[in-house]
Formats: sequence, C-alpha cells, structure tokens
Amino acid sequence: MILLLVSGASLVLGAILALALRGNVARATAALASQAVASAATLAAVVPLLRAGGGELVESWRWPYPIERIAVRVDALSAFFLAWSLPMTLLGTVYAVGYLRPYFDRGRNGGPHFALLNMTSLAFLVVYSVQNAMVFLLGWEIAAVAAWLLVIWDYRNQKIRFAGFNYLVSTHLGLFVLVAAFMLLHAQTDSMDFQTFRRVLEKPSRMRAAVFLLLGASFALKSAFFPLHTWLPRAHSAAPAHVSALMSGVIHKAGLFAFLRFTLLLGRPEAWMGWCVLGFGALSAFFGVLYTSSQRDLKRLLGYSSTENVGIAAMGFGVGYLGMAWHAPSLVVLGFAGGILHLFNHALFKCLLFYAAGAVYRATHTIDIERLGGLLRKMPRTAAMFLIGGLAISALPPLNGFVGEYLIYSGLLSGAGASPTENVVLVVIAALLAFVGAVSALSIVRAFGVTFLGAPRDASVHAAVDPPPSMLWPMYLHAAGVVIVGLFPSLGVAATRGATSLFRIADPSVAQLDVAAVLAPVTWAARVLAATLVVVGGLGWLAGRGARRHVTWGCGYTAPNVRMQYTASSFSSPFALLFVGFLPQLRRAKLPEQVFPQQNGHLATHHVDAVERRMFEVLGQGEEMATKASDKISEEPRVAFAAGLVAIVIIFGLLVGVGR
Repeated sequence: MILLLVSGASLVLGAILALALRGNVARATAALASQAVASAATLAAVVPLLRAGGGELVESWRWPYPIERIAVRVDALSAFFLAWSLPMTLLGTVYAVGYLRPYFDRGRNGGPHFALLNMTSLAFLVVYSVQNAMVFLLGWEIAAVAAWLLVIWDYRNQKIRFAGFNYLVSTHLGLFVLVAAFMLLHAQTDSMDFQTFRRVLEKPSRMRAAVFLLLGASFALKSAFFPLHTWLPRAHSAAPAHVSALMSGVIHKAGLFAFLRFTLLLGRPEAWMGWCVLGFGALSAFFGVLYTSSQRDLKRLLGYSSTENVGIAAMGFGVGYLGMAWHAPSLVVLGFAGGILHLFNHALFKCLLFYAAGAVYRATHTIDIERLGGLLRKMPRTAAMFLIGGLAISALPPLNGFVGEYLIYSGLLSGAGASPTENVVLVVIAALLAFVGAVSALSIVRAFGVTFLGAPRDASVHAAVDPPPSMLWPMYLHAAGVVIVGLFPSLGVAATRGATSLFRIADPSVAQLDVAAVLAPVTWAARVLAATLVVVGGLGWLAGRGARRHVTWGCGYTAPNVRMQYTASSFSSPFALLFVGFLPQLRRAKLPEQVFPQQNGHLATHHVDAVERRMFEVLGQGEEMATKASDKISEEPRVAFAAGLVAIVIIFGLLVGVGR
C-alpha cells in the first residue's frame, strides 16, 4: 500500500510543479517525471496481484464525518485496470509534448494541461481502489472535471466550448443517477462502505433491481453506451488527439470497472439482468458501428467506434451474467474473460488510432476525410500505424482485437444456454456480432483508403512530414502491444486471469474452463498467418524495387483529375442506403444549371446522429412551449391565477404526503 501512496503523492507533487514552474519544458518535465514514478510504483504494487490467488492490498483510515472511514482494497480487478491506466496516461503526456508544441511556440501556458493529466491519473488511483462511496464519488468527479477541462483546451472556439459543455452536462447527469443509487443503498445499510452494500445487493428484491438499473444507467452514461452516447462524438472531435485517446481508451473505462465492481457485490445475478446487459451491449455495438461507417470527421468516426466497442465488451459481460444465473461456468469464464480482455485491447488500438489521427491533423490542419488523400507518400509511418490499429479494431487476426472477440464468440456459440430457445437467441446475437465486425472493417477500409491512398482531394491541404519522435514513440509502443497480444494471447489471458477468477463459480465440484486452451488453436493459426504476411510482403517489396514505374491506365481518359476519385460519402453510400432510417442525411448542394456551366457545382452530404437530432428537437419544442405559456400567463391574469392555484395545490399535496 505504501507504493500506491507514493504514486499518489508523486502525482500531486508533479501537478503542483507543473503549475508553479516557468517554461513549458520544465512543466512538461515535472509532469512526465512524476507520472513515470507513479507508473513504476503502481506497477510494482499491483503486478503481483494479477495472477489468480495473488491476494489483495487492504488498508483503512479513520476520517471526519461524513466520510468516517476510508477503506482501500486493491484486488485483482483493481490491479488489472491500474496496471495499464497510468502507463497509458504517461504515453499520452509524452504525445502531448509534441502535439501541443505549436501552441507552446505561440506562448500558451501548458502547465494547467499537464497538471490535469496528473490529476486524471490520481483519479484512477482513487476510483480503482477505494471502498467508500463518498470518496469514490470524489475520484469520479475529479476525473470528470479534469476531462472536461482537457477537452476545452482550445476554448476560444465556440464549437469546442459547446462540446465541452455537452460532455459536462452528460457526465453530471450520470453522477446524479449514481448518487441516487448510493442514497438508496445508504438508506438500507446506514453506511457508505461498499462491503455493507453487499447485504442489500445479494438478496433478490425490488430494491436490488432498482439499484441495478440506476447503476447501469450511470455507468452507461460514463462509458457512452447507445443511446446515452451523444456527448461522445462531439467531445472526441473537439479535444486534442491525446485527450481523445485517453478519454476513449482509458478514462471512460472507469464506468465499466465500476459496473464490474458492483457485479461482484451482487452475488448471483438474475437471468433478466444478464439479458439486459447483453441486449444493451448488442444495441450499442450495432448503432455505434452504423454511425462509424458514415462519418466524414476522422476523430468523430473513431469516437462512434468507442460506443461500438464498449458494447462488445458489455456483450461479454452479459454472457458472464447469464452463466452465473444458469450456473454455467464456461459462460462465466468466457464472457468475463472476453469482455475484460477486450477493454484492454480496445485501449491499445484506440489510443493508437487517435494518435495517428492527431498526427494527420497536426500535418494538414483538417480531419475531414473528404478533403484528404495521398498521405501515405508523405506520412508513411503514420499511415502504417493507422493501418495496424484499423486492422486490430476490425477484429482481424493476427492482431489483438481478434482475441477478446473470439472468446465472446465462443461463449455465445457454446450451447450452454438454459433452454434451446435461449441458445437460438445467443446464436442470433453472435451473428449480430459478426455483422458488427464486418461493418467495422468496412469503416476502416473507407477511412484508411480515402485518407492515405489516392491523390490529394483538396489543393489547399498541404501535408508536411511524419510527426516528431515524441508523437511517434507512443504510437510505436501501442502498435507493439497490439501485435504482441495478437501473436501471444496467453500474455493477455495471464494479465486478466486474476480478475476473471473473481467471477468464477465458487464450487469445487465444478471444473473451471482454461481460457488459454480455448485460444490455443487460433493462436497457432494467427502466427502462421502473420508469418505468411511477412513473407509475402517481403517478396512484394523486393519485386517492387526492380519494377518500372509508369502511369496507371486511365480506361481511355487522357486527363484524369482528383475529382474522379471515390469520396468517403460515395464509398459508404450503398451501405448507408440500407439503413437510411437510422442514418438521417443532411445534403447541401449547389448544382450547375447551364448546359455548359462556367463554375463547378458543389455537393456535400453528412450523416447526423438521429438520437442527438431528436433530443435537440425536443428541447427546441419544450422551449417554444414554455415561451408560449409564459406569454399567455403574462397576457391573461386569469391564466396566471389558475397556474398559481395549481402550484399551491401540488405543493400542499407533497407536504401532506411527506408528513404521512
């Protein structure tokens, strides 16, 4: 426990120095040094806890009212999340040094930004270790406010301020729901300690069902599940690239951690809970990937894919819930192992993709893929990193995205359902997961092909070169993780074994499933595939060195131009037409009217978020109704009197009800 206290103290000291020192070099050095110390101390404390039966760290301190007692407990689940959250935040801070350099060159003070990155890591230590609801809410709020301030780094832009406000409102709605759940539990236990909550959560009752739904809604808002996701694409598009990466890959995993933490307090869940989690995850994966396939903003596209991937992880947790309800140990192990491993894998490849998108923005000053093209020649390293991350997010072997999803598939197709009908439903959900993977691959082919291949589509967009080493090395390390976990999934399984063992059925007579054995066949297949790709790629490179270069055959056209290329919208248009009811399209056109037009026409399409659009429509209608009602009351004294009388009656009724 001393090492975790050292980690927290180092982060606080680094934040203070980042604010107090002069010069951005000194501020960045203080933040990086403190985060490096914190990461090393945390890893030294938690790595021994990752294995099954590795024990736990427990400590307790008396504290003044209303907290009374701060209980700290770091088990295998906490250790797993801490083991990669702090190092990935450190890599994000390294990336920030290069990404924000143009701002620093113009005299911008980076001290508050680096201090906020430190506070984000501190929030991880609190949320992942404390057992007191009051202190947990404090860490939860530190993470939310720090993320909001990081999002609005370029606060002079009105769109960025609105995106930050949208995020702040959404995350605090989730906070209010979480507080409501804690208040219900406190009313039953007269305590804010998580372990005392177990007495209420272990017994099937209406109270347990209500708390489960409240907790689920709060954590779904935090992690951007559909349809509670509307803050996410705006925030990711507006924030600096490293902030988008950390929000998607690291920060909002806290919601899923909290869900797993309270799952351990539930004991044996009911089957309806499993179906609820599984259905909610499938819904998020389906709609998240639909919106991913149609976006023209590169970071917004990656933001929607986060909704898809948290949905995939939730599908794994739903399978685990059903296994616990049906007393099916294979479902428990495959579901929770697949879901937990997918969270880690998602953090690896999503940070990589956002870092590559940030490099594109820093070089071209745009992330509108309709304006990009041909960046492979000028930014080959960035293109290679984006391609690796794109293949991983599409769950293609031999990369890490395939591993977690394979375990979830194994659970869905294991035939361990309580009845034939339930097995059929699980198979249908497995087919939906396959559809999600195919559309994800379509989205990445579209994003990579339009951005990096072909010729530049807009002459005003000029790309320089690949980013500096401070931005490239975090990408290299994440890419290495993507490849290593894909080729050696036993390493990922070993990291999750302790956390997964917490959810296993505690019955010595039940044989527990070995996840490594399930992955063994596909592991060797992935390695053979990787070796084949290396050999074929090497032969192609050698053959290409001696090949003569010539212009591409233009099918009879003698003067092709960049306007003859596929655009991102035209690439995804046939697919989008199949789901036009879910993907409303905005169209802006100025088409030529003359037979021989003197000027070029203009056509732009954009697929908007149906949930966000409807939400703003409802808010607009509510504002209009309130305005009309206000005007009516001000113009008609009788209406004002009647409204006041109704209000008095309602207040009196509430007071009488409370008195009883």
